[in-house]
Amino acid sequence: MKKLGILGTALVMAIVILAFSCSSGSNGNTGERSGGTTKGVYANLDPNRTYYLCSSHQAHTYFADSHIALRYAAEYFNVKIVASGPDAWDTAAQAAAIEQAISRQPAGIITRMWDNSPLDAIRQARQAGIPVVITETRMGETQDDIGGALTYIGLDNYACGRDTARELIKHAGNSGSLVLMGNWGASNTDAKRRGVEDFMKENAPGWRIIAAVDDKADTAAAIEAGKSVINNYGSQSNLAIIGLDSSSGTGVSQAMEELSVPAGKIAIVVHDREPSTLDYIEKGYIAATLCNKTATDEYLAILLMEDWNNGGIKNVPLSSDNAAAGITAVPDNMYNTAFAITKDNVQYFKASVMPDYKTSLYNR
Repeated sequence: MKKLGILGTALVMAIVILAFSCSSGSNGNTGERSGGTTKGVYANLDPNRTYYLCSSHQAHTYFADSHIALRYAAEYFNVKIVASGPDAWDTAAQAAAIEQAISRQPAGIITRMWDNSPLDAIRQARQAGIPVVITETRMGETQDDIGGALTYIGLDNYACGRDTARELIKHAGNSGSLVLMGNWGASNTDAKRRGVEDFMKENAPGWRIIAAVDDKADTAAAIEAGKSVINNYGSQSNLAIIGLDSSSGTGVSQAMEELSVPAGKIAIVVHDREPSTLDYIEKGYIAATLCNKTATDEYLAILLMEDWNNGGIKNVPLSSDNAAAGITAVPDNMYNTAFAITKDNVQYFKASVMPDYKTSLYNR
């Protein structure tokens, strides 16, 4: 399995150059569509090209920056992008959304794999000649595990777990009692948990993991889970909490408020950038949150599929005929990295300062 982080991203960014070269002899850098003037490096060669994002959790605040990025990408590449799938957790409905998208013969599909439910639908898309890119989380280690999708773009979730443990030590020292919170059973969260556990064993044996609490990636459940942690383990020496899904930070911070636990008494490092999580960083309840560059994942997925459809990376001469040889020039994995939001930089991530792209080219 090829693991490409910075290198993989650099390869894909080179596609911009290929795209520019491909387009410079066609219809130039400007063009009018229902979304306005093309902002990208080229006007699309096919004005009717449409991509689909098929996923569950479409309405979850975690994916707000994904939707911003896809609006940006729709304008930049002058393509239509359609978001489909359930608003809440329902991976079976997500698979059905992929099958419905296949019937519309899209230029490509972005999807996510919290479990294996979408696998058969992804295979159907690839058999129909539709490029598929997995973002956010994947199953297994091989391309067959992701249904022959072109690539996975997102975190190495195990490595992100290790980075999370490292971040906790920066804020809480080398020893103490640690509680993990997360939506166990989701492939990305489980991989992060393994990363935390392994890093602590190898590098910080003074930390003792005393509990792992399921907060179901649901704010109400996370608040109750947070209260349970405080009531059961609040007397532990140097208690710390790592939250591995987007609801963990809000849940444990609100639990602290309701139980009158002072901000800063418990060292808390969580994941993701829900608005309330950022508010609790400002208030001092959360020391740091680690965030995937989710907007980058979605943008790169469109960038890659655009160049694939324009014949660029698809035809990189690895062989005389890549398709006949059964190979692809796309890296198997294009790993992104997480970044930390703390009290020092939180003001740059608030929803009130984020750009708001208005476009009719994206339907979400």
